[in-house]
Amino acid sequence: MILCIGFKGKNNSSSALVNALSGQHYLLTNSFSGLKKDIDQLPVECDAVYLFGADKNLIDSFRIERSAEKEGTRLATKLDSEAISRCFSEAGINNTISDTPTQYLCNEAYWYLLERYRGKAVLIHIPTLKHYYNLFEKITFPEHEYESIRNYLNNLGYCYTTRVYKEMGRYKVGNIYMAPWGDLLRIDEVNIYHKVSERPFYNEMSDEEKTEISRYSEDMGLPYEFIKFSGYTFDIKM
Repeated sequence: MILCIGFKGKNNSSSALVNALSGQHYLLTNSFSGLKKDIDQLPVECDAVYLFGADKNLIDSFRIERSAEKEGTRLATKLDSEAISRCFSEAGINNTISDTPTQYLCNEAYWYLLERYRGKAVLIHIPTLKHYYNLFEKITFPEHEYESIRNYLNNLGYCYTTRVYKEMGRYKVGNIYMAPWGDLLRIDEVNIYHKVSERPFYNEMSDEEKTEISRYSEDMGLPYEFIKFSGYTFDIKM
């Protein structure tokens, strides 16, 4: 069992990130006494704990902390920092590893987690919300499609979109993008077609959709892209 932990607050980037992670999610109170009580109520046994905290000094990268210190006693993670670093790098996120303990709430929570879980925990600092959403390139959709796309992702795990003209070539297979509503999406397939009639699910399209795609592709002698994408969650490897 994996525990993913952030700090409470709708404007706290750590609470936003834990929702994009596989594993059980928990949020800690933003106070020294409160977070200790929250940690004491966590499951007794688990395979690994990933604690996320915001650092206003970070802009475009994550920082993996190897240790915490409290009252002169230093505890170190037993998780594989290099493997975690590679996981983030594969997702296109710049990151560093630090051997210097931090301070304040994050260090306090990290120390208690290292103690409770015998080193099977790691603290990862991420940018504040202002910069967190800038870590990923954006993918755009018409606003009226938001709800239907989210329904497809929730029910099937994947969805499709068509891209024409200046949007051609923008989205790459395997890359991670941020949706307008905050979810992370991964591009699974990009297929190129020249005629609208060749598009998969052609018979399910409305006449208006067919005309719109044709106007900016076939009618101009240009191809278009049919893209499959899915919801993305980090699968951090220990």
